[in-house]
Amino acid sequence: MRQLVHYYVDKEAFSIWIKKNRIINSNRLLIEINFPDENKEQLQKLLYIVTKNFPDATVVGMQSFTSFFNHTISDIRSNPVISIMEFEKSTISSEVLDLGQNYVKGQAPNIKKSHIEKFLQPDTKAVQLLSSYNEIYTSTLIDKIGTTFGHLKVFGGGATHSSENSHNGFVFHKNIIYPKAIILIFMHGENLNVELYQAFDWKPISKKKRITKVDGNSIIKIDDSLALDIYKKYFPNIKEDPSVSIQVPLYITKNNISQTAHILKIDFEKQSLKVTQKLEEGDVVQLSIGNYNAMMNRTQEIYKFLSSTPAQGLWIGTCVSYEYGFRIPILHYISIIKSNNHIFGYSTEQEYFNAENQPNTYHNHTFIMAAISESTSDFISLKEYKEDNITPFEIANKNLYSIMHKTASELNLLTENLENIVTQRTEELNNLNKGLQVKIKNAVRKEKVQNAIMNQQSRLASMGEILENIAHQWRQPLNQVSWIMNDTMIKAQLGRSDEINIEELAKKVNESIQFLSETVEDFRRFVDKPSDLTQTFNIKNSIESTISLIKETLIKSNINIELHCPEDVKYKGFENDFKHVIMNLINNARDAMEERQIENGNISIRVYHKKDELIVAVQDNAGGIPKPILKNIFEPYFTTKHKSKGTGLGLYMSKNLIDKVKGSIEVLSIVNKKTTFIIKLPDEGALPTTPPPFLDDEE
Repeated sequence: MRQLVHYYVDKEAFSIWIKKNRIINSNRLLIEINFPDENKEQLQKLLYIVTKNFPDATVVGMQSFTSFFNHTISDIRSNPVISIMEFEKSTISSEVLDLGQNYVKGQAPNIKKSHIEKFLQPDTKAVQLLSSYNEIYTSTLIDKIGTTFGHLKVFGGGATHSSENSHNGFVFHKNIIYPKAIILIFMHGENLNVELYQAFDWKPISKKKRITKVDGNSIIKIDDSLALDIYKKYFPNIKEDPSVSIQVPLYITKNNISQTAHILKIDFEKQSLKVTQKLEEGDVVQLSIGNYNAMMNRTQEIYKFLSSTPAQGLWIGTCVSYEYGFRIPILHYISIIKSNNHIFGYSTEQEYFNAENQPNTYHNHTFIMAAISESTSDFISLKEYKEDNITPFEIANKNLYSIMHKTASELNLLTENLENIVTQRTEELNNLNKGLQVKIKNAVRKEKVQNAIMNQQSRLASMGEILENIAHQWRQPLNQVSWIMNDTMIKAQLGRSDEINIEELAKKVNESIQFLSETVEDFRRFVDKPSDLTQTFNIKNSIESTISLIKETLIKSNINIELHCPEDVKYKGFENDFKHVIMNLINNARDAMEERQIENGNISIRVYHKKDELIVAVQDNAGGIPKPILKNIFEPYFTTKHKSKGTGLGLYMSKNLIDKVKGSIEVLSIVNKKTTFIIKLPDEGALPTTPPPFLDDEE
């Protein structure tokens, strides 16, 4: 067999070339065309010329981003390249799987095994695949073909458009162009031999990340972040230059097999990545770049492969990603081949190749070479391989990439170490935080218990004073009832019953009993368990009720109390708490007056509104509070009284009760004169009123 390569210019030059090389029409001809343009009208003319000259030949081909031309690679030359393999004894057959007719989007093509088996013969050795529709289900189908017919050598690739952003390449068979199809070329022959060489030289450069959300063949999230973030972190201008995804593909390690994902489309709206193979949540991905050193070292490997492998024809498939930074290694690969007649192939979007212990036929970002021969003694003529063929520029390039990969590896290792440290420290902080939360929770619980105890102590102290006051209040009405009963008994014993006025006696006794009942009711309301729910109450009534409970002790100490409060002032809050605060302030003023023996003691309470606030001011003339003491009066258990008269909890609890409703209490004091406690309670919507004056109108 022989292989001849023609760089097509026009019909006339093609005809001359045919005659010169004595190529005769035969069904043993495999004519393959690399068509780099998208001008399908021009392609149809070419196919007409070829099929007219060789009606019995198998004519196939596909669109390719680049083509090999005189030991170079060109992406600007739009002329087709034609390879003709002329077999002596082997035969060729072909089939088109037209996915445009029986393909349902979102479903794998339903191609039966028997449909392909009918093309197989006992001496079938290889199948070449050319694909124009590089979707996820196409890759699944090709893998299935490779697995089903694993005894055959399978090789080929996917069409590439002249624009890296387009995936609408096409394939053709005979004189028909297919936008969505896979062409299968079956090679049969007892003496036919096909050997395959494949190179995959991509190296991860970023830290490992896990896919956390997929939708079909779209990667939605990586490490719970938007998928595109894995690129935007390193390439913020990716929207302006989407080819970054071709130059720096996603590197995947799964089941101890490394591969890369071909990104079909970047969805900038959803920030997702659409790939050509099925990935799953949990798959680990990294960014990768071509390992230039390994690529350059492949030149010697390919030289050894071609030196030891019989070959009369070559087919080359090189991933389009090599066009973005790694064209030099490909040039070195083909530079060792002497004749142009053995340099033919395509720039491919995907590469198809299978071998022993290789689970997939479908690959990305690889270099494929198929050596085809009907003889065991014929080899491709090669130029002598020399290490000094590598120029200083290429050596510098190798060094640069070595430094880059080494730096990337060190940075990845450093990043992983830092992340491990951060994870460890975060765990320690979480444990510390949990411990602190427990301690805080216990401290808050303890404080609540302590506050409840102090509140109870304060209330018990107030109850003691109230009971003492009630004893004073009850003495007079009880004495009166006792006197009425004794007087009535004596008159009855002396026979003076006619002097007894039953109605008048009953009225007096009832008045005394009513007074006692009201006193008990006032006491009961004061000591009732505080409600957790707010209620609306009349401020004046509440203050008057509180004063009535301790009125007797004030009278006994010759203390006058004045209340200046409008009749209709109402407030929504906790009435018992409010009463407790008022009683504490009155009791403190009374105790100070008794201790300092103030004559004509006076306590003045005035109530008025400021905007959105209710003000209750309690002023006494007990002589003021010294400054050193003033700053401590709201602290728990702080008191200047004798231990028999004070617990030091009254003002502390009063402040807590006012804070509870988001209010405030403050004190103004003039030594040797007076003290004023000002309570401010939030009262949204309240309108300002004129405050009534104190005796001397000083605050």
